[in-house]
Amino acid sequence: MCLIGLAPLLAGCATYHARPLRLAPPLHRSLATLDHTLPDGRVIDLSAALSPQALAALAVLNDPALRAARAQAGVAQAQIFAAGLLPDPNLQGGFGALLGGPAVAPSIAGSLTQDLAALVTRGVRVRAARARAGEVSANLLWQEWQVASQAETLATAIWADQRSLVALDRARRALDCLVTDGQRQVAAGNVTIDQAAAASASLASLDAARDLAAQQAVTDQAALAALLGVAPDAPIRLARPVIARLTPREANRLIVTLARRRPDLIALRYGYRAADADVRAAILAQFPLLSLSVNGGSDTSRVATVGPSLSVNLPLFNGNRGSIAVARATRRQLHAAFTAALAGAQGGAVAAQQTLAVLDAQRRAAAARLVVADHAVRAARRAYRGHLIDARTETDLINQQALRRTELIALEQKIAAGRIARANLLGAGLPQIDRLRANLNGSPR
Repeated sequence: MCLIGLAPLLAGCATYHARPLRLAPPLHRSLATLDHTLPDGRVIDLSAALSPQALAALAVLNDPALRAARAQAGVAQAQIFAAGLLPDPNLQGGFGALLGGPAVAPSIAGSLTQDLAALVTRGVRVRAARARAGEVSANLLWQEWQVASQAETLATAIWADQRSLVALDRARRALDCLVTDGQRQVAAGNVTIDQAAAASASLASLDAARDLAAQQAVTDQAALAALLGVAPDAPIRLARPVIARLTPREANRLIVTLARRRPDLIALRYGYRAADADVRAAILAQFPLLSLSVNGGSDTSRVATVGPSLSVNLPLFNGNRGSIAVARATRRQLHAAFTAALAGAQGGAVAAQQTLAVLDAQRRAAAARLVVADHAVRAARRAYRGHLIDARTETDLINQQALRRTELIALEQKIAAGRIARANLLGAGLPQIDRLRANLNGSPR
């Protein structure tokens, strides 16, 4: 009979299921096997050249670190469920066998006890758990935002690496022609070896610079592949990067609403909300803790009784004052942390604007210098063929042209990366928290 009575209780118990780890390497061999369906149903065309924005979306969908981070959101949701559960009642029973004496029957006793204190703090505990789930979700969104920005930045860097290699190869071909012509001139006795050596020395330096550029291209490719969850040698075809620019007026408007859009700041607001709920829970827990019991039984004379009993903890020495002090100190610390983070976000956004303004001016100057260098190289080619200048002069001008071209490419890449970083700092493209429809009770204060 006891087993029959326990059957309904055991039916609700969880059961264990093994989930072994997969030991096979998880990296994909090509982009074709990646998840490329966006949440809104659109599909990224993997057969076309990919823009930085498309690669950013692929990285958010497939980055292995993000997949692990999303599991943390499931833990936070489970904690909301756990916070809403009440403690189970406690059932006790006793039996005293009759061994002798004037009594006429064995004694039986039983009690059913329920902790009432959990009812008092349940509401604030659930609010704290919901706020912490919001904090986890906001931190996850910030991590996704960072991965997307990193993927965009790497895409622009790889494009710049490829352009630099093309520019260096172009200069190398020009120098190689000079080296070949110099060798013919030396063989003909028209110039000395030292006069023809300048082109060979410049060619060696250019080869070293190209080797460094090729190494950087491999490094950037591997970093992007890691974000996508593919092997480092997986082919990635890039489209020409187009990074939107923000006017100073638009940037200033976004700075005003930073705390309502940047996920890391929103996470701090949710964390502060959870700490505030913890303070309320600690204050509620200082009141006398109540336990209600229903006791019943019969004694050895078969006198049966049943009735309630109440137990109260007297808050004379502890009174939960330590927990209240800790909760309040934690709330103060989170208040200061949010203020500092907001100030840092504002300062970082303003500094990014100033850096972009400087880079724009430098790019214009570098573009003008490249135009002059291009004209000089074309004129030098004609002059060298007309025997008006020597090979050393043309070599210097070719080197200057390659330097100016790679300088311009580097500045353009820095500007693209700066625009991506500024958009990241400003949370550009993210809605305000007031417009979000999360499964949380309201927005953080």
